[in-house]
Amino acid sequence: MDRIYMDHAAATPVDARVVEEMAPFWSNDIGNPGAIHKEGVRARNAINEARNSVALLLGIHSDEIVFTGSATESANMALYGTVRAWKVAHPKRTAHVIVSAIEHDAVLLSARALEAEGVRVTEISVDGDGIILADQLRAALSEDTVIVSVMYANNEIGTIQPLIDVAKIIRKWKKEVRKVVRTEKPEGEERYPLFHTDACQAVNYLDMHIPRLGVDLLTLSAAKIYGPKGVGMLAIARGTPFSPLVVGGGQEGGNRAGTENIPGIIGLARALQIARDVAQEESLRLAKIRDYAIERLRSLPGVVINGSTERRLPNNVHFSLRDVDHEFLALALDAEGIAVATKSACNELEAEYSHVLLALNAAREGEYPSSGIRLSFGRQTSEEQVDVLLRALARTQERMLTPLA
Repeated sequence: MDRIYMDHAAATPVDARVVEEMAPFWSNDIGNPGAIHKEGVRARNAINEARNSVALLLGIHSDEIVFTGSATESANMALYGTVRAWKVAHPKRTAHVIVSAIEHDAVLLSARALEAEGVRVTEISVDGDGIILADQLRAALSEDTVIVSVMYANNEIGTIQPLIDVAKIIRKWKKEVRKVVRTEKPEGEERYPLFHTDACQAVNYLDMHIPRLGVDLLTLSAAKIYGPKGVGMLAIARGTPFSPLVVGGGQEGGNRAGTENIPGIIGLARALQIARDVAQEESLRLAKIRDYAIERLRSLPGVVINGSTERRLPNNVHFSLRDVDHEFLALALDAEGIAVATKSACNELEAEYSHVLLALNAAREGEYPSSGIRLSFGRQTSEEQVDVLLRALARTQERMLTPLA
C-alpha cells in the first residue's frame, strides 16, 4: 500500500525541477564564489542570479537577501542581530523584545535566551482562535522595544496573523512617539521598533510582497516549499541596524560569514519561483480539501478543531480528541501507512503538550486538550486520501476508547 503523507508543514518533497536546477553545482560547477578564476566567477554569477530572482519575487532589493543554513538560523539572526546592534548604540538601556505566545521555538527560545542576558521580553497572548491580541501589542510597545516578531502563519494550527494590521500598529506608534512621517526615510531611533515575521508556512499560499506586508525582516525555508533542506533566508530591509552572528568572511553583504551553499541557494530560488507560480491554484484546491476534512472530522465523537476556520492556511487542519493520547494516535496512523504530526517537527519528541494549544486554551472557555493532531496537505493530497485517513482514524479511535475486558 502506498503511504499517505500529511506532514508537509514539517518537510516537503523536493520538486524534480528544483533537483534539475541544482544538479550541475554538486559535481561539475564546483568553484568557490569567492575565487577570481573562471569557476569562481561562474559560481558567483549563479548566486547573484538566484538572489535577484528571490528579491524580485518578494518585491525587495537583492542586497536585502541573506541566505542562511535554515529558517531556525534566520529567526535567531533576526532577534540576536537586531538586539546586539541596538545594545551597541544604547549601552546603558535595557533592550525590549516582543513576541507572540505561539511563535515557533526558533523565535521563542531565542527570546528566552536573550532574556537570560538581561533583555526584557514580552509575550503577547492570542484569542481562542489563535489571533494575536492587538490591544496587548499596543500597550507593550515602548521606546526600548527593539523588535516585534509575529509569525505570518502558525506552523501547528495554521492560523494566519493580520500582519498588515500589526505593521500599522507599529507605524502608528512610531508616528505618535518618534514623530516619524512616511514622506521621509526613517533613520537612527526612528527605525525602532523593527518588525520581523516567520513566513515559512505562508510562502506556498499567501501574499509574499514584503513592502505590502510592512515588515523589516522576514524568514523563510526552502524545505517547506519543495526545495532542499539545509537552506533558508532572512530578508533584511536596507538601513536596518544589524550585527552578524557569524563572522570570518564578507559573504552575504557581511551579514553571514561562510562559503555559500550554492546548490541549496539555487534550489531555494527555483522552489520559490515555482511556489509563487502555483500559489493561487493550489490555495483554491487545498482549501476545498481542508474544508472537506474539517466537515468530516466534526462528525466524529469528541473532535475539537483548533485554530480559526476563517483565517487559516488552505493546507492545514489541526484537531484534538478528548481522552486520547495523541502521540499514540499518530503512531497508530503511521502503522496504517499515514504520516501525521502531533506538533512542530522541531519539538515533536520533547513535550507531551503543545505551547500553541496552551496559549489558545488560556482564552477558550472550558477544558480543552493540550495536544492534538496536525494534518498538513501538499501538492499530491486528494480527497480520496482524506477518506482513507478518516476511516483509519475512526478505527483507531474505536480501539483506543474501547475498555479492556
